[in-house]
Amino acid sequence: MGILDNIKNMLFNREPKDNGFMTDDEKELREYEEYYTPQSGVAEGTYSEFVVSDVFSISGRGTVAVGTVTGGVFHAGDEVLIVHGNNDGIPTTIVSIEQFRKVCDSVSEGANAGFLLKDVDRKQISRNDIIKKK
Repeated sequence: MGILDNIKNMLFNREPKDNGFMTDDEKELREYEEYYTPQSGVAEGTYSEFVVSDVFSISGRGTVAVGTVTGGVFHAGDEVLIVHGNNDGIPTTIVSIEQFRKVCDSVSEGANAGFLLKDVDRKQISRNDIIKKK
């Protein structure tokens, strides 16, 4: 093995480092980090919720619900339900998602966004309605 191979091995070696100079707490933290990898937002396929703060109709495009994602992750193309009061929900699809006039593929918890909704009339959705994944 040449010098370059040794350097590559050192740079790309994924083996744990020598923990000889770590305190017991630091060692315990490293062991914990090996098994637990936090994720931003919520894992796919779990409950997602969006609270509507305002609704607009854009001629030629459709109805846009503006609000905040209070849980989970939403993607363009997701099939969702609009829940108003105690009804079962109106099924629709998120055609596109925008944040501050920029088109996004997805938004996660805490994000303010606008959802362009497929085949939804302005009168079917109002402030404080909940949009959730099916």
